[in-house]
Amino acid sequence: MKLKLATYNVNNLFCRANVLQLEGFSQVAAEVLADIQTLSTLLENDSYAGNTGTEIVKLLSKYQLDSTKRDKWFSLNESRNKLFTIANGVVKLVAKGRQAWVGWVELKYDIVDEISTENTGRVIQELKPDVLCLVEVESRLALDKFNTNILKKLNAGFAHNLLIDGNDARGIDVGLFSQYPINSVRSHIDDTFNAANQTFKIFSRDCPEYEVLLPNDKTLWMLCNHFKSKGYGNPASNDAKRKRQANRVKDLLQRFDLTTDFVVVAGDFNDTPGREPLKKLLQTPNLFDVLSSPLFQGERWTYQDKKGQIDYLLVSQALFATLQGVGIERRGIFRPDIAHFPEVTDKTTQASDHAAVFAEFNI
Repeated sequence: MKLKLATYNVNNLFCRANVLQLEGFSQVAAEVLADIQTLSTLLENDSYAGNTGTEIVKLLSKYQLDSTKRDKWFSLNESRNKLFTIANGVVKLVAKGRQAWVGWVELKYDIVDEISTENTGRVIQELKPDVLCLVEVESRLALDKFNTNILKKLNAGFAHNLLIDGNDARGIDVGLFSQYPINSVRSHIDDTFNAANQTFKIFSRDCPEYEVLLPNDKTLWMLCNHFKSKGYGNPASNDAKRKRQANRVKDLLQRFDLTTDFVVVAGDFNDTPGREPLKKLLQTPNLFDVLSSPLFQGERWTYQDKKGQIDYLLVSQALFATLQGVGIERRGIFRPDIAHFPEVTDKTTQASDHAAVFAEFNI
């Protein structure tokens, strides 16, 4: 049977956190995201006394008292009791610690440009994959609505879809479209590592293992990923986190026989093939990057800056041996120096700042 697989970072389908709408890896976005992370961490402390409370007030004052920032990037959802009050331009902390109130930091969202959403559909319409890994999807409901309202009108709809909310609060989860039944999913949101006497989550989002039942009584395993980006935070820390994620995926592959099982590791790895964080994963025995095949000709860049490949379809030997074709669909990206769909007229209307990677097999 013929089988076409693809992976695509869609930059959300219908709504996206305002801070993520900023152009590229913006310094403004980096600052806001770092502040949100710091504030969220501080708010989990049992006590807000001393420096903890001082830092919380400092961050709240920075955003809640500035009319250009207030409610632009995030808000405090105070569902029970108050965290703080504002009087005469002064932020006063009311809660004494985590147990004194119920609430959380909540990002502000905006609607994705309608034409951009339609262009995302056009990319998928051109690909017509049987199974598609999607990165940066806000929810399973969004996935289902996109399938019903956009893809089916383009005669490119899927019979099945699935997404499990991951560890990222920004609504950038990894999901799956499939023409074949999705029999099960194994989540890894709770995979952890220990450092400095603390326990941390390995995956920024998740590495769901989707079990897809093919019509020839074969099983396809799709491990969909979105590794830590380079854009925000400390580069060394980002590399270390990305390396842990990649190495954990390599460990997960040990339960498969890559010489006989149909296994795919797909998604946005946020790093190029030659760098250290991906080294062990990319060197896994009997696992192959489809873009390394002689069937692929041309440049391997998959992100709009044209600096290299960061989106991947890694397939087991059992699949790679049946590879019939491979390519990169870039026409959803707006760049004056490349071909794009006529409906892609600028950065706002582009489908995504990523290209889609696809491969065809005869299994």
